[in-house]
Amino acid sequence: MTGLRVVKTGLLATVQDLGRVGYLGHGITAGGALDAFSLRCANRLLGNADHVAGLEIALTGLTLEATCNLQLALCGASATLSINGEEQFMDQALWVSAGSTITIGRALTGTYSYLAIKGGVSTPQVLGSRSTVVREGIGGLNGQALKPGDFLPITGLDNSATAQSPTRHWQRQLQAKPAAQNDILRLRFLPGLHYDDVIQTCRDTLCAQTFTLSGAANRMAAPLIGNPVDTGLTKLWSEPTCLGSIQIPPDGQPLVLLNDRQTMGGYPQLGVIIPLDRVRLGQARPGHKVRLEAMTLAAAEQVVWLHEHYEETHLKALDRLGGTSP
Repeated sequence: MTGLRVVKTGLLATVQDLGRVGYLGHGITAGGALDAFSLRCANRLLGNADHVAGLEIALTGLTLEATCNLQLALCGASATLSINGEEQFMDQALWVSAGSTITIGRALTGTYSYLAIKGGVSTPQVLGSRSTVVREGIGGLNGQALKPGDFLPITGLDNSATAQSPTRHWQRQLQAKPAAQNDILRLRFLPGLHYDDVIQTCRDTLCAQTFTLSGAANRMAAPLIGNPVDTGLTKLWSEPTCLGSIQIPPDGQPLVLLNDRQTMGGYPQLGVIIPLDRVRLGQARPGHKVRLEAMTLAAAEQVVWLHEHYEETHLKALDRLGGTSP
């Protein structure tokens, strides 16, 4: 069999692509890479299409064995990378020969790193995506996180590749770095479904204080710890949720919903974090200080346009290097 064998896992490693589209109405969440831009960068370095599945690795690393010659790239949270004990740089395409051991160490900054392989991980598609959602038990390998002994088949392998083939070195100049741990992370949001329904002190409290990212943060949601936020609302119907939604449970501690969120919820939803800040929150570590900041639709559209232009400029640079088909 040709592909990658899992030797050792850390906190969490899963197969992810850009997510499962079109099934929220059926109660099935999208999943997908929390930092989709980093996965896209890794894929572009290899000439893969953006939607090709790779591996998302949280915090504590992953060790793999190559059973064939292959090509890979690691992007995202800054982590150590070695092949057969020899240290390698992130953000470049690397050739790996059959029998090699690939070791991704503990993330030095940020939380999620992304390993792309030329041709992509070819686990079965479920509803059009290979993304793993552990809560729902779908995608990836039997809907579960990777564990020692698992085998990841790879498609589109170039068996003529050798470890002596030239490596494309390219250090990112436009890298979107996570906020430093001692910096306050701004989470800009558009006022949402219940923003005008809550009491005025709720809106004031939400944006006036500094919260701390909880150690319970995961792919479903990022809980924030601070002075309780009283919405003044006692009962709501369950309503659809969206990516980046700010929910206020009865304990008054806000939750920011992420990729593996539930599709319906009965807590007040005060706003939606803009995509750039949502990704930064996903890459932040427990204990990070955050502030919530309401913004107008016009201001949000300007920020989102500028960031999308930044990303597109970055990806076009990768296309010129690697000849990628988006």
